Amino acid sequence: MGLGGCGRGESTRADAVAPVITPAEVVKAAPTQATGASQAKAGGAMHQVVLKDLDGKEVALSQFAGRPMIIEIWATWCGPCIKNRAAFHAAKKDIPDRVALLAASADTTSSLVKTFLKTHDSSGLELMATPDLYAAIKAHDPGMTIPKTVYVDSKGHVIDVALGTQNVSWIKAMSKNLR
Repeated sequence: MGLGGCGRGESTRADAVAPVITPAEVVKAAPTQATGASQAKAGGAMHQVVLKDLDGKEVALSQFAGRPMIIEIWATWCGPCIKNRAAFHAAKKDIPDRVALLAASADTTSSLVKTFLKTHDSSGLELMATPDLYAAIKAHDPGMTIPKTVYVDSKGHVIDVALGTQNVSWIKAMSKNLR
C-alpha cells in the first residue's frame, strides 16, 4: 500500500485505504507466456537481469528461476524507502521460503549501503540496481520513483510494480499468491 515516495511521481496506494484489487487478482492478471524467442527459452525478462552484490560481483536473477521474487528498490537517503524496508522486515517471517526476497539499492555506491546496514535490518539479499533492472521493469513503470516493489512470478515475469511504501498485509498476501 503506497504512501509517498522519493523521486518523480506519487504512490499509487494508501495505507488507510483497502486495495481496489486483491493480490490474487493482480497475480491472475499477469501474463502467462513470455514474449520473444529468447524469453521463451530462458524465462521472463527478470531472468535476463544481472545485478551486482555489495562487493561488485554479478548476481544473475536467473538463479532464482522456479521461485517467485519480490524485489524492493530503494535508497539509503529516501525516508519512504526506510519505512518500506521496515514493512518488509516485519513481513519477512510470514513470507514463504519459496519466495526470494531481494533489495536493490539505487544508491551510487555500495559503501553507502554497507554503512546503512550496520544500523538497520535487512530482509533479504542486498544488491545494487543496474540499468538491466530498470530496463526489465520499464514497460510496467517507466519512472525512477522509489521506493518501488517489483513482484515477479517463478517464470521471471513481472506481475506488478507497486510504488511507494507497502503495507505489511499486502506484502504477505502478494508473497502467498505469487506462483
